[in-house]
Amino acid sequence: MKLPPGATGFNPPPGAPAGLRAFTAVCHQAARAIDATITGVTPAGVIPNFHTVDIADDQHHIAVLRHTTVPFIAFARPHANGDVMVRFVDHPGLAAALTNLTDAQALTTQQLRTPLAQVDLSALNPHEHDQITYWKPTTVGELLFNFWD
Repeated sequence: MKLPPGATGFNPPPGAPAGLRAFTAVCHQAARAIDATITGVTPAGVIPNFHTVDIADDQHHIAVLRHTTVPFIAFARPHANGDVMVRFVDHPGLAAALTNLTDAQALTTQQLRTPLAQVDLSALNPHEHDQITYWKPTTVGELLFNFWD
């Protein structure tokens, strides 16, 4: 796996960041496709570097994470206020619905748990490498979906 420039969320390359409004609209469509509803929306900020849309059905409550600068989506257990650890999960039905509606790639827990030692980081800029050195993420998920400031 080769991570693109902007993967850390720091010093992203030029281009439009992922808009919360468009992402929320896509999540509404995907939720309807799996008979679920949106229960909450949290925009990215300085921290975290991703938007979160909470989706629930009769049996599950899941957070859909959309990186703001690179086209990656992940699924996680909803986190409590102040929690900075993301607990990734798989949701194949929601992943299929979202990838049919957007150009973003839905990452699996296996991809997100990949050790950074096995990942090509050569496309990241020097500022991003400085952030990696400082924050010391150990997996792709920790690097991509972070609460670094």
